[in-house]
Amino acid sequence: MGILTGIGLMTINNIGHTVNALWRHWDDTVDENFLITHQQLHVSILSICSFTGRLLSGVGSDIIVKVLRGSRVWCLVISSLIFSMAQICALSIENPHLLGFVSGLSGLAYGILFGVFPSIVAETFGIHGLSQNWGLMTLSPVISGNVFNLFYGSVFDQHSVIGPGGERICHDGRGCYQAAYLVTLGACALGTVTTLWVIRHQHVTWAKEDKGEQED
Repeated sequence: MGILTGIGLMTINNIGHTVNALWRHWDDTVDENFLITHQQLHVSILSICSFTGRLLSGVGSDIIVKVLRGSRVWCLVISSLIFSMAQICALSIENPHLLGFVSGLSGLAYGILFGVFPSIVAETFGIHGLSQNWGLMTLSPVISGNVFNLFYGSVFDQHSVIGPGGERICHDGRGCYQAAYLVTLGACALGTVTTLWVIRHQHVTWAKEDKGEQED
């Protein structure tokens, strides 16, 4: 959870810088009001897609468990893959008009992640300790989110110049943050491998339990 939420939080917390970097590189005549409007647009896209992801993961995880007899953790695999697509888009998009793919996919994956994780925690540790266990789980984004945010900021600062008002401005387009998204793409791969291992471990455990019940 910490890995995947950190990936999402990096995009969510820094979408304004990403918007500024791409638009200033694409069209150096844009003014501050134009940039603020587009920042607000991408915040809205993130929010709407996150809401949609939470709805889809709730219904989808129930279908996976009750109809397909699978594990809810498959929703985390889906979230990891969508996050991977978002990172690839961030690494390749130079046209700021297409930046909605980054914010939209990131919001969707983040929503799926947070929509299904409470159910996974309840199934794993039991419903009685849900509030305590879920509370402890939600501490992980505090660490991972700060780590990824600091790394993004470090990369962005290396490509920035100090503006007349003391603010940092980057005119390198996607080069302003590309190294950060290379790292998060690797984190997506790690998250995907980890969730697939969890699913395999669950199947092995369930198979042993079924075998034990049959022997009894």
